[in-house]
Formats: sequence, C-alpha cells, structure tokens
Amino acid sequence: MADFEGAGQAFMAWLQQSGAEVSPKIKLEDLRHAQAGRGVVATQDIAEHELLFRIPRSAILSVENSILSKEIPAATFEMLGPWASLILVMLYEYFNGDASNWAAYFLVLPEDFNTLMYWTEDELAELQASAVLNKIGKESANEMFLEQLIPVIKEFAPIFFADDERAPQRAEEMRDERNLALMHRMGSLIMAYAFDVEPSVSKKDVDEEGYASEDEDEALPKGMVPLADMLNADADRNNARLFYEASSLDMKAIKPIRAGEEIFNDYGPLPRSDLLRRYGYITDNYAQYDVAEISMDLVTDLAAVAGIYSEARIEYLDEQEIIDTGYDIAVSEPFTLQESLSPELVVLVETLLLPGEEFDRLKKKGKLPKPEKMTGSGAEFLHKLIQTRLSQYSTSLEDDVRNDTGVPSVAGHDVKERRFAMAKAVRIGEKRLLKQVEEALAEKLSREGNTTKRAREVDEEGDVEMGGTGKKQRA
Repeated sequence: MADFEGAGQAFMAWLQQSGAEVSPKIKLEDLRHAQAGRGVVATQDIAEHELLFRIPRSAILSVENSILSKEIPAATFEMLGPWASLILVMLYEYFNGDASNWAAYFLVLPEDFNTLMYWTEDELAELQASAVLNKIGKESANEMFLEQLIPVIKEFAPIFFADDERAPQRAEEMRDERNLALMHRMGSLIMAYAFDVEPSVSKKDVDEEGYASEDEDEALPKGMVPLADMLNADADRNNARLFYEASSLDMKAIKPIRAGEEIFNDYGPLPRSDLLRRYGYITDNYAQYDVAEISMDLVTDLAAVAGIYSEARIEYLDEQEIIDTGYDIAVSEPFTLQESLSPELVVLVETLLLPGEEFDRLKKKGKLPKPEKMTGSGAEFLHKLIQTRLSQYSTSLEDDVRNDTGVPSVAGHDVKERRFAMAKAVRIGEKRLLKQVEEALAEKLSREGNTTKRAREVDEEGDVEMGGTGKKQRA
C-alpha cells in the first residue's frame, strides 16, 4: 500500500515539475477495491467547463519528445509506423531507468493486464464465435517484434543501450521470452492508455475529443498523456473531455461535478467486445454500442451456395468501397432494421441479387442500390445469413440466458470465473442483437410474402433508382 501511494505521490510531484497545471479540486485516488486501479476524484464542487488539469505537450511520452528520435533516423520511425515507433521509444525510456524523464510515470503504469491478449485458451473459448477473437493480434504482434522492432534495436544497439559495453548482447537478448513479454506490456499500455495526439499544427481532421476518421487514426502519432490516462471511462457518467491546444492538452469538466464524485472520460462508441479486448473489463453502460459482425467470407460462402456469387460484381463493389472484411450489425434504439443492418451489407446483397441487365445498367452509371430499398429476395438472403451466423455459436441464446448469473464482483471470485462471466456477457449481447435482426427480417418476409419481390423505383429515364450508402465508420 505504501509503495502504491508513494508512487502516486512521486508521480504527481513529477507532473507539476514538468509544467503541468493541476486543479486543487481534484486528487489521484486508490480505486483498487473497485478493480479500477487509480482514478481521479473531485475534492470540491467543480463547475462545467472548469479546467481540471493542463498537460504541456513536452510532458507527453511520445516519439517526438524522446531523445531517441534525435539519435535514430526519421526514416526508421516512418518505416515502423506510429504503434511500433512508440513501443520502441517506451522500451528505450524504460531501460533508461531513473535517467528517463518519464521514470516516475512508469512507476504508476500497470504491469499486469486482464485484456484478451493475456487470456488462456479455455477462457477465450468462452467467447465462442465472437469476431473479437480475430482482433486480438498476439501472433501478429510477435511477428512485428521479431521482424521489425528487434532488427532496429540491434542496428542501433550502441544508441539504444547507451554507455553499456554489452549493448550488442542485450540487443540479441531482446528475443528472449522475458523481453518479448515486456514488448507486449508496452503494446498493451499503448492500446489501453495512449491517445492519438494530433500535432499542434494540424494536418488531419480530428474532432474536439481527439477522434480521427478510421484511416487517419492509423497515421496519427500515438502518445501517452500522463494523468489523462488515469481517468477511468464510463459512457453514462462521462463528465470530462480532453481538448487539444497548441502547447498543451487540457482536461475540462463537461458538466458540473460534485465533491466526492469520480471524474470519468469516455472511450467513444466501443462495443463491449472491444472494451474487453483493449481494457480487460466490461460494463453494461457500453451495451448500447454492441455489434455482431458478419464476415465477408460468410457472405461469399452463402452467395456461392445460392448461386448468386459473381467475381465481376464483387470487383465493382470493391471499386465503390463497399467490400470489407466484415459488416457490423449494430444496436439501435428504438430498433429498426435500417439502423441496425450495415448499409454496405444490404447493398452487397442487393447487388449480387440483381438481374444481369439491371446490374449492367447501374454499373454503366456508376451507381449502387439504395440500402433502404430492401427487396423480398434481399431480406430472404439476409435472414438466412443471420441464421447461419447464429449457428456458429456453440450454445443458444436461450441456454446462455437461462444459466447466466451475471459478472461477479472482484471480491471472493477468482480471475477465471470473472473472465468466463465477461465472455458470456459479450456473446449474449451479440446473440441478442442477431436474434433481434433475425426476427425482424422474418416478420418482414411474413408481412410482404416470402416470394414477393418488391418493385424497384425507377427514374424518369426508366432506370433503376440507385444511390450511395452513406457509409458509416465501423466501431
């Protein structure tokens, strides 16, 4: 307890020495009893828009701020990309120990994680057919460490392990299990705590919360923002937001906060499966963002069985940016098929079902079917698709719900028991969503008639009415 509290106090002292401004109305608090590590709590009433803390850009643990960026060619960091570059810098600063500017910061960062990367095979099996299993990336991370990161460390060993005559040997030892585990720890810290830090002179479109589009997010430099990452997140109780200024990152209250209340950030619209993958826990507050993914492979397989698969149409849809590795079925409130079904998935199915002449006509015009104009045959195919997706789970929704006792509290329950329960909650959420869509499609088919093909609207030239999908960013 003393070490935990002492590390927290040393961290706060270092933060202020680094030029940070911290409101006297907040404090760092031990929340381990709630399985929340450290958190930030209000000690006095705080008004809306009031500054909670201001972190100078120079205090961010980033490639730009590390001495290593001045010692290694910029082309090397460009080759590695944002993620691997920050892992490299964090390893360098970590090995520097007390000499690192961020030594006190490393002492308050967690060493153990509950994220899916650290789950055992039997624990992961409880997720059944959840698409999140394909996003864990442990093998690809190991490949990146061995093929990209370690070669760079070996090439610049005298710089990376400065003033150490064993530098070449230490670089070779980076392949050891212990050091690979350390790389995974740094990667896990980045996944759970790093921010996409837009440079002070913006080159990309980010909103006031620092969120960029999916493509631009990949290219933004990553940075560890001390204290900002100590805030726990809650979709319903979010009361603070990080604002990007020219010389600092400012955390401000976005609503009044009473003395004694915890200060919460928000992760954005993350489904519980990704919450578990990235942060190692789930909360019902994020059930509103749940998704169930339909893989492109499943669509392709069923289309082939139905005799409607066409490589030429797939190529055209790819040109129109409709083809993806998977399509999300999302929660909508109130529920509607149009809001829950991915518009790209509907367009994909409707395009594959088009008569030949109709497809040739829309291709010539460079247009697409409108996702809101679902035909009877389209609904029938989608219904079969959802049923097949549900059958991929090894237990039924009814069985899961019947045997569900909820996620147990931390006290009195072991890690495996909690992981099993969290996995069950994730798969129940996905199955409920799929079942809701399946029933809605069945009702639509029953109402309109299984074999009835609703006429497509035509324009004044007699052509089928087409249009874009209004593509939505996937969670």
